[in-house]
Amino acid sequence: MSTRETDLPGIGTKHTIDLASDEELVVVAHRSGQWELARTDAGGDTTTLLHLQAEEGAELGRILSRGEVPESDPHRQLLLDEFSLEWVPVGGGSSLAGATLREADIRARTGASVIAVLRGRESILNPPPETSFAGGDTLVVMGHRDQVERFLETFCPPETG
Repeated sequence: MSTRETDLPGIGTKHTIDLASDEELVVVAHRSGQWELARTDAGGDTTTLLHLQAEEGAELGRILSRGEVPESDPHRQLLLDEFSLEWVPVGGGSSLAGATLREADIRARTGASVIAVLRGRESILNPPPETSFAGGDTLVVMGHRDQVERFLETFCPPETG
């Protein structure tokens, strides 16, 4: 089995996994947070399997990652069961847009931590308190599952129509 990663300018990243069946599994991670999964058969024909929203892709990732954890490592399993890592897009109308990390007071309000800000091709790892958020940014948020859920409830409330 081999895996290839291809940058898709303006779109995101394409991950291709060669399967034992002479097929390929193609996963496209869009910059928007959306995901596409497709299968290419041995003859080269491609079938799109799924289009996933950001939160659906994150949930699929959590499910799949559980299968990779050896049962003989209970500490690692406990961490994965309780730990959550989310890529959260900041919309232009978000309460975070225009605020700094210090002003948003995310850690005190939710317990979660912003460990990176993805802005275009720039990545701000371990952002300092004066980092300001803008519409179009993607925040990498980490914490206990309940802390990340609190972050989502606080800063990403469901849109009302």
